[in-house]
Amino acid sequence: SPVEISLAEEHAYHYIPQFTLEVARDRVEQRKVQIVAGTMGSLLGRLKPEEIHLLGVENRLEPFWLVTISSRTVYDRARSYNVPVSGAEVISVSVLGQELPVEKIDKLTSFTVNSIEHCQENARATRAFLGVQGEPSDPAKYSSFPKTLIVDLNTFAPEGILVIPPQLRATAVARQVIGEVIRPVQNAHTIHEERVDVEALELNFRPVYAFEYEWSGKAKRAVIEFNALTGEISGGGKKLKEQFKGMLTQELLFDITADAAGMLVPGGSIAVKLVKAVVSRK
Repeated sequence: SPVEISLAEEHAYHYIPQFTLEVARDRVEQRKVQIVAGTMGSLLGRLKPEEIHLLGVENRLEPFWLVTISSRTVYDRARSYNVPVSGAEVISVSVLGQELPVEKIDKLTSFTVNSIEHCQENARATRAFLGVQGEPSDPAKYSSFPKTLIVDLNTFAPEGILVIPPQLRATAVARQVIGEVIRPVQNAHTIHEERVDVEALELNFRPVYAFEYEWSGKAKRAVIEFNALTGEISGGGKKLKEQFKGMLTQELLFDITADAAGMLVPGGSIAVKLVKAVVSRK
């Protein structure tokens, strides 16, 4: 029987900044010498605050996928049980109307019952994939912060904000997590049900302020990024402005369709049946 994949409704959200751009700029200014020196590998003493000038700021929304997937496999498998008997005088045992011979192996006297085990295996995983490249990340890191539903990704273009699309699409993200929760069944006699539930498939955007600085006279530049949810500051960032234009569409990013469902299960040649939200969207 085919693997049944149930897909919940897909959603996109953007997080609400917990720090204003002005507060972020003040905090970054206080630490710019230390961070720029670190990213350029130069001696702290050679850098003076007045030599490091702010060239520009990118107010960005950066992507991360949040996915929860569970699986259930119901199957039977054949198993023989060796049951010890009470003493050497026992020569056979009747079980459920069937007389079974007793064997003596290595001083252990027992009889064998052939059975069918009825089994169910469940697995569940929540994973996050952060940034353009989809780096694995802590799924709980931003769970306490408020976020707003994006009703239509195709028209989502907040003024003055650079919205960065992910390179990983929904199919690639779901496939990775499905590969974790579907496990090969050992010694299965009959598989009655193989089901995968994509419980949540969310594309989230988190606010980041990127400050580009120049070390005057040296023609060296550095980008310092400020996480507008947690307040974390990090050097070694990148300017992203011109790289991403017109790539943020619902159909492109949420690309799971009934026709492509077979690609969701690693291994490839398994029959897959997709149910719920996607089938109606063909």
